[in-house]
Amino acid sequence: MDGRFSLRHIPALYFAFANCIGLVMTPLKGSAAVMELYGFPPRVSAVPETWDVWQAGQGRTILLGLMMHFFYWRRQYAECDALLMGVAVLGVNDYFVLRGHGNELWAWSRIVFSIAFASTGYFGWTQGRTRSKSA
Repeated sequence: MDGRFSLRHIPALYFAFANCIGLVMTPLKGSAAVMELYGFPPRVSAVPETWDVWQAGQGRTILLGLMMHFFYWRRQYAECDALLMGVAVLGVNDYFVLRGHGNELWAWSRIVFSIAFASTGYFGWTQGRTRSKSA
């Protein structure tokens, strides 16, 4: 690939922006609003004691989004694909958390979509088909 935008880049860009949404929304709307956006019901998100725990985890998620931006804009697409593969782990984690304390539909959507995104990384979608030649 010559580094220009391609439809193949959409999963990586979505990952980058979606994982940075807490960086922007939390100062503007507060932790409760972001928690509800991620699928937590008000009985969990409205409790102030959960906000610090949420922010601790969200900080790590934001870091992943920033790393994806860094690698993408440097045209390091193999690294973007590696980060996308890690989405499967995040999806399994989100599934178990939301299954027990959130919205069941959100829980299932997290695991299904995370596996879909992880598979784009596994198959080297962001970097294109040239991956198999260089490996």
